[in-house]
Amino acid sequence: MGRGGGGGGSHHSSHHSSSHTHHASSSHSHSYSSSSSSSHHSGRTHYSSGSGGGGGNGCFTTFVTLIIIAVIGGFAYYGVDGELPQPVQYFLVERSTVEREPLPSSKCTPVDFWYQDDWGDWIDEAGEEEALIDGMKAFYETTGVQPYLWITGEEGGQYKSEQSLEDLAESKYKELFGIDEGHVIIIFREYPNNSSEYICTVTPGYDAETQVLDEQAREILLDFIDYYYTDTELNEGYFFKYSFKNAGERMMQKQLSFRQMGIIAAVAVILVIGLVIVANIVKKRKIAVAKQKTLQAQEAAKQAKAVADQKKTDFRRQQYEDELETQYVAVNCPNCGASNIKIRKTTVGYCDYCGTAIKVDKNGYVTISSGDQS
Repeated sequence: MGRGGGGGGSHHSSHHSSSHTHHASSSHSHSYSSSSSSSHHSGRTHYSSGSGGGGGNGCFTTFVTLIIIAVIGGFAYYGVDGELPQPVQYFLVERSTVEREPLPSSKCTPVDFWYQDDWGDWIDEAGEEEALIDGMKAFYETTGVQPYLWITGEEGGQYKSEQSLEDLAESKYKELFGIDEGHVIIIFREYPNNSSEYICTVTPGYDAETQVLDEQAREILLDFIDYYYTDTELNEGYFFKYSFKNAGERMMQKQLSFRQMGIIAAVAVILVIGLVIVANIVKKRKIAVAKQKTLQAQEAAKQAKAVADQKKTDFRRQQYEDELETQYVAVNCPNCGASNIKIRKTTVGYCDYCGTAIKVDKNGYVTISSGDQS
């Protein structure tokens, strides 16, 4: 199979590589440390930014950053097999924003060699080789791309630039894998006379690059190497183990980009503000409605009281009139004999027919005003 990944076609004479160059001050066995470096691009070879990864992610306001940190707070610790949880600061590592499928096994013929340590003492302590290979196997199982790590020693002193190291990676890839385009070679070189610097390049085969290890995926691997390089608690074997294992897992899981997270955070803030405003409006409306109901209830109470008072007054008036009615008696005029003349007791009334003055005493006896008793 040709380098282009298709049977019988022409193959690529070179691969795309991604490199990081790091400079720092702290040391870790072989002076693990890092900082940013410049970004370049020339011809078919890609050079990406240094530590921190996520180049081009842009800057976000502190407010949005805090929201994002709160959202992903549940993932503040990135555990590895439960052995040594590492607080990975996700904004320092490139995010995987595209869907990737593992490379088919038919495009990567496995080999039984995984690394080359030219120093001879980088991967030398008990358990370091096992840890390193475990991490690389985990990367292989997750991505379908088998990695090969080359730790160059003093004899690699002429490879001090990213370009020179990538040229070395190109020739090394051909030497190790020939036309098999399903592998990736990682060359790591720490400057022997400067214990605070290292340079690293990732060079995948054509099939590995086009299906899995694109530019973003390579940046993820370099960023994890950068991240764990600064962890002074890890020996060299575990430093590389976690770098490979975590990088493989991240690049194969699509995530929201920082831009998308920023948009979501901004939308969330707008929604929260909107909800607060709506809740405030609803609250004021409820208060206004309650106040209106209170006023209506008070007015209804006043009206009910007025009606009750009126009924009470009418009742008392009726009582008075009824009582007054009992004080009248019907008499016959003692002069002309006219009947049904109503005169109140102890008062003097007049006959409607003859005009005779008639006096009624308290017992209802009738007399003419002259005093004659009827």
